Amino acid sequence: MKGTRRKKKAYNIIFAVFIINLSLLLSGCISGRNSKAEGNFLIYYPDKDNVKVAAMGYDMVQQDTDGMIEEAIKQLRLQPSDYELRAAIPEEIRVNSVVLTDGLLLLDFSTEYLRNAGRDEILRRAAIVRTLDQIEGVDEITFTVDGSVLNDSKGIPVGLMTADMFIDNAGDEINAYERTGLILYYADEEGTGLIKTSENIAYNSNISLEKLVTEHLISGPLSYGVYPVTAPDVKILSVITKDGVCYVNLSKEFLQKQGKLSDEVVLYSFINSLTELPNINKVQFMVDSETEISFGDHSYLNEAFERNLEIVDGAGNSGENK
Repeated sequence: MKGTRRKKKAYNIIFAVFIINLSLLLSGCISGRNSKAEGNFLIYYPDKDNVKVAAMGYDMVQQDTDGMIEEAIKQLRLQPSDYELRAAIPEEIRVNSVVLTDGLLLLDFSTEYLRNAGRDEILRRAAIVRTLDQIEGVDEITFTVDGSVLNDSKGIPVGLMTADMFIDNAGDEINAYERTGLILYYADEEGTGLIKTSENIAYNSNISLEKLVTEHLISGPLSYGVYPVTAPDVKILSVITKDGVCYVNLSKEFLQKQGKLSDEVVLYSFINSLTELPNINKVQFMVDSETEISFGDHSYLNEAFERNLEIVDGAGNSGENK
């Protein structure tokens, strides 16, 4: 589960590097190459056998976020000193643009990015994301190709990426997709009630179902006749479930209600949808990690809410329980 995450401080990286070096020394797995992890930053590269990605230590010169992104991309384009590895962004691939907005880093590549698909592309993508995701201020990363959304080999949009979505040295498992049916509640046309819908969704199995539900409620319905309950620019800071309570931490854009939607419709769209999951009984909202926040005319969001099916069109007082 992951929204906006804590970034590693330099001393944490150095400590982690020390542990990596020590484990390699003890295991003898990479003889004579312990210097790979030296430096205050790690640059990741695919290996030439197209099996895994490996990190090499690098001393980052720039200190500001934009400068570090630019410097890291330059290193990703170079042939590393270890000739068993290769550049993550080969010279034939142009980087058309690099845009960082509110923690989301968008990289747009030339069409040459698509020439080598499958495992090669997955490892290249893993190396780029793992490298850039270390930088303070970069929370999530997405790729486009000449302005079009990047799809994986199955035609599914890759979407937002973080380093922890990539499994170590398992190129075939980086895109481990599954399909699941979600029950989601969206607004009716008047904005005063909810309509229960079912959506069959392909998703990356590294994402929790509660985050998947939250993402889809924010992005809006796939079905006709139902309406979104919040603006698509709402950001998920974190979604964590503990002891049956799902803690949903959203950005401040969540407080800006859309059109004529009632407070209850917005809140219970999330509550009812999330409590459809078997491990969730209640939902606690947070906005920018705060609970003492008024939502419209509603009281502070400082309590965990149970589901309410009376607001669902056609449900009435059916007595349906989870």
